[in-house]
Amino acid sequence: MPDLSANADDDQPFYDALEPWKDRVLLSASLVRQQWEGFEQVQLRRPWDARFQVGLSAFSIDAFGIVQAVPGMVRLQEMLAPFPQPHSPPMAHLAADKTTASVDDGIDFLGPSEQIPVIPAWALGMQSEDFWQDKIVIIGSTAPSLGDQLETPFGQQSGSEVLLSDIAGLQSGRGFRGLNFVPLVAVTTGWMLLCHWRISLPATALGTATTSAALTVLACGSTVAAWWFGLWLPGAALILMPVFAGTLRTADQFQQESAQRRFLHSVLSRRVSPNLMRDMLRTSTESWTRLGGRRERCVVLFTDLVGFTARSNVMDAEDLFALLNRYFEAIAAPVLAEQGLLDKFIGDALMAEFGVPIHRGDREEALAAVRAALTMQSNLDQLNSILDKEGLEPLRHGIGIHCGDVMAGNLGSKDRLEYTVIGASVNLASRLESLTRKFPEYPISMSGEVLDLIADVVVVEDLGRHAVKGWPEPVAVYVLVSLHPS
Repeated sequence: MPDLSANADDDQPFYDALEPWKDRVLLSASLVRQQWEGFEQVQLRRPWDARFQVGLSAFSIDAFGIVQAVPGMVRLQEMLAPFPQPHSPPMAHLAADKTTASVDDGIDFLGPSEQIPVIPAWALGMQSEDFWQDKIVIIGSTAPSLGDQLETPFGQQSGSEVLLSDIAGLQSGRGFRGLNFVPLVAVTTGWMLLCHWRISLPATALGTATTSAALTVLACGSTVAAWWFGLWLPGAALILMPVFAGTLRTADQFQQESAQRRFLHSVLSRRVSPNLMRDMLRTSTESWTRLGGRRERCVVLFTDLVGFTARSNVMDAEDLFALLNRYFEAIAAPVLAEQGLLDKFIGDALMAEFGVPIHRGDREEALAAVRAALTMQSNLDQLNSILDKEGLEPLRHGIGIHCGDVMAGNLGSKDRLEYTVIGASVNLASRLESLTRKFPEYPISMSGEVLDLIADVVVVEDLGRHAVKGWPEPVAVYVLVSLHPS
């Protein structure tokens, strides 16, 4: 209400009319701030008549200029420190018959502007006496043109509407109160320590992200629950702590895990056939971590150097190692190019399969094995040309190929697994390779089972039937010469 001291005689009839209800009437004092020529002028305007109770119509405003709360004792002392006492308590506390607390009371705003019934001055006499029964009536300006407008979460509202929201909230217990400094520090510090402890526990990026999400949900739920009971928690800080900390730790763990995966992939790709690795990554089943196998059908290729044991006895170990690596580099690449499985290197021997863990059909696997064997022989010839220029003796190997049933799976112990194949078909491929010693001019031999699958595309010579160790009957042996020209 404006300062009426200059017009006291004119307003005396108004005060006389209020006299019978003076114990139920509150007059407003206001704190006015004005900018003038670069200076801020602060005025405390009070009603001139001391017969009525006076309440302060002033509100706490945040950094964005939005009305936030009714000031508590601490804020009032700051606001009214330049003015002589006694200081009037907030109007809302007097109207709601509440004692002013030390902290601010947040306002539970009653919806956007014009949602609160407003009766213009000219219509006051048109209302019945029952209309005013048991009601709190606020007399003040509401029109935006009169300037008494405040910014609220619902947009601009008049000071009268904000005051009504505050009184209604205090009467119904819906006013909000923040924490004092000590409880605020305790809650914030405790929550920070909890977030640090919980977020530091997970060993994976996914676990950290899940924990951060759970803590964020907990912070949101706690803030809403406290708000429901009229306590204003620092929700933004509580929510941002797990989000910020969780994001940083998740990103760091993800980067470490990515680096570890790249390293392991690099190491594993040089020790496991790419064909086998692709199946592991595609299926991601426990079968790759369990002992045991299953019956499969595949083409087995076995190759071994001829006379290399005697040669290794007279070679320097370092030179021997380097020579073997050059040899295996020449013969392993064709197996991988034909999507075969590099099973193992055994001394100077190599064992490979075509058709496990993925089988493309017997004929396709047999063709892949034959193409790989011919390329292996061609690569060895090129290597021998280089060795000859270096003054080293050439290498000679034998290759045996057979198609049949095997047991394929993980062999070893629970602490050290190796994917391989075993069975009579493996043994026969090894025996066919050994027979090439008798026919040094024919380094590649294969069984009749392989020939039956691809007889129309290969050139072979029949070596007849030969007895092989561990086999009940003589085996038909064919040497591979070439593929038919396409």
